[in-house]
Amino acid sequence: MSIQTALQSAMDTIPDCIAGGYVDMETGMLLGTCLTDPDSANVLDALAVAVANLFQGRGAAAFEALLRQAGTEEAGNPGFGEIAVFSQDRLNIFLRTQEYPDHVVCYICRNSANVGLALTKSHLSLRSVAAAV
Repeated sequence: MSIQTALQSAMDTIPDCIAGGYVDMETGMLLGTCLTDPDSANVLDALAVAVANLFQGRGAAAFEALLRQAGTEEAGNPGFGEIAVFSQDRLNIFLRTQEYPDHVVCYICRNSANVGLALTKSHLSLRSVAAAV
């Protein structure tokens, strides 16, 4: 199965999902995309560049270091596994894959999406999307 097919299959189950992307944080490259709204292409390109900073930037690293000092994070943990960002009209979901810790699957949903269901469905799709790489 191609990465585009896997993303499309996942998006079909995630409520109000309008775009999906697969990002390699090491290179900042968008390895795969699936769009229902052509205007989302620019957003995915911008997100691909920002994802590495979001997961591996100074702020995230400092927060993770504080969690490790408090004993709530393991030292070998690659970092945050999931980040959800709410904007004015979108819910952006970022999930780090377990198989490839430097890869992140991104979903963009309308703000009308049921947040709990969108997060659950995105988690359920993660393994099949990562397997398509």
